[in-house]
Amino acid sequence: MKTLGLFFALARPFWGSRAGWPGWALLALALAMGAGLVQVNVYINEWSKTFYDTLATFDGNALLGLMGQYAIAIGVLIGAIVAKDWFNKALMLRWRQHLNDHLLERWLGERRYYRLGLGGEPDHPDQRIAEDAYLLTEKTVGIVVSLFINSLQIGAFFSILWQLSGTQTFTIAGRELSIDGYLVWAAVLYTLVGTLLTHWLGHPLHGLNYERQRSEAAFRADLLRKREHAEQIALYAGEDAERKSLERRFAAIADNWRGLMRRELKLGIFTAGYSRVSNIVPVFIALPMFLAKTVTLGGLMQIRSAFTAVQGSLSWFIFSYRDLAEWSATVQRLGQFQQAMERLQPIELHHGETLSTCGLDVLRPNGEPLLCGLAMQARPGEWLRLAGASGLGKTTLLRTLMGLWPHHRGSWQLPGGRSLLLPQKPYLASGRLDEALAYPAAQVPDTLQLIGALQDVGLGHLAAELEREAEWSRQLSGGEQQRLAMARALLYQPDTLYLDEATNQLDEQAACGLLMRLRERLPSCTLIGVSHQPAVQRLFERSIDLHACGVACRPSAQALATA
Repeated sequence: MKTLGLFFALARPFWGSRAGWPGWALLALALAMGAGLVQVNVYINEWSKTFYDTLATFDGNALLGLMGQYAIAIGVLIGAIVAKDWFNKALMLRWRQHLNDHLLERWLGERRYYRLGLGGEPDHPDQRIAEDAYLLTEKTVGIVVSLFINSLQIGAFFSILWQLSGTQTFTIAGRELSIDGYLVWAAVLYTLVGTLLTHWLGHPLHGLNYERQRSEAAFRADLLRKREHAEQIALYAGEDAERKSLERRFAAIADNWRGLMRRELKLGIFTAGYSRVSNIVPVFIALPMFLAKTVTLGGLMQIRSAFTAVQGSLSWFIFSYRDLAEWSATVQRLGQFQQAMERLQPIELHHGETLSTCGLDVLRPNGEPLLCGLAMQARPGEWLRLAGASGLGKTTLLRTLMGLWPHHRGSWQLPGGRSLLLPQKPYLASGRLDEALAYPAAQVPDTLQLIGALQDVGLGHLAAELEREAEWSRQLSGGEQQRLAMARALLYQPDTLYLDEATNQLDEQAACGLLMRLRERLPSCTLIGVSHQPAVQRLFERSIDLHACGVACRPSAQALATA
């Protein structure tokens, strides 16, 4: 029931909204094709009796006519199968698009992608959004449509098999026992035993599939990290250590795969045997009727076909067990991810005319204070430096003021307008240079603006590269990346700009030149900065020493002695 609850929470945004109406239409069409398949199968079942009875009479002309009817039925059957699969895929795509948009909106909204990483993040959210969302839609649509078709088939062939069974009388221990529809009861009993054995053999597959998805995601993420930090690894010559790390990751995949192989081997032996035996069981069960000449050869073949249809549909759980195990693991992974995002409290940011704090305490994730009782104010257009020793908490304070750091007490207000924080290591995604330069704006400015910004920061030689796609984080040096980040600020034109050692890869003369250009281009921008470069520090109009706020959080030696 917990898995179903998680599933309905994941499905409701699509199926319970106006966006889901085309999905309902596609589902109805897929189910209609499924109903058509059942009708064709019923027709073929009736055709088989006529065909085999005609075959027994050696009537060649009649057989040719029956073969033509069969060809038409198969044509209709193929058309229904192809149409059903197309509607299934169209539905999966529409649902996946909506689910992908919903998950991305939730994950990127309120900066959950960052805040989850500070604590309580489920493993590999990227894999859950990319692969698990695909598996959820694929498995759900496939399971629902196949369950519907098999349910219809049970209803259609149940009455046929019941009529063919008649009333059979058996003598057991000298007593006569009459059973109506004994072929139906035989199919139900045979399938029930098979279902119980399938669940007994296959129930560990849920945990194994959950672990498979986790270990595969961990291996892929580790490979990506190696690629992202290729230069650092190469400088360390750390190939042996990296290989050992990757081998350990893959060993977990191999161990899990062996567990899946062992469990699926046991289940496969049973289901393969069950499937093959099912082909002959109805003949054995109906053989006394045939030997008693109460049914013809055509009737025997019709019984075999109807029994197989009923038993096969009742065996849906058996043959779908692997898909159900993978589906339940996928639902749990996506459900856990959604619940983790919902547990995050909304960020409340207060805005006013100036940036100011009142009794602000910045805390560590474990609740220990980092900075205490901070009271500060930055006037519009002022350049304010946050001073203090390394490790005091200046970077964490900047993230708190930006609304990124959730561990704090007290209050503060942010000035209105747009804000931008430039960290030590700029973020450069792979792609076109003009898009990387315009980031974080979604729209790329015109080429003249881009070229002007590049020239302002000393990157005019890149003007011809604006439309080229590349991994710019590898092609540009650390200083060039910081220059590009300054160009972003010139293009974005924030009202408040936070600099966190944003020029430490440049020499002091170049760093001061960039900041002076920034002041010239953005004269009304409030700038809050952290820098350990003496020449850069002198550019700020005012400094706030955070040392006292850090000391206030730590008990004095006398207090410790008397504690």
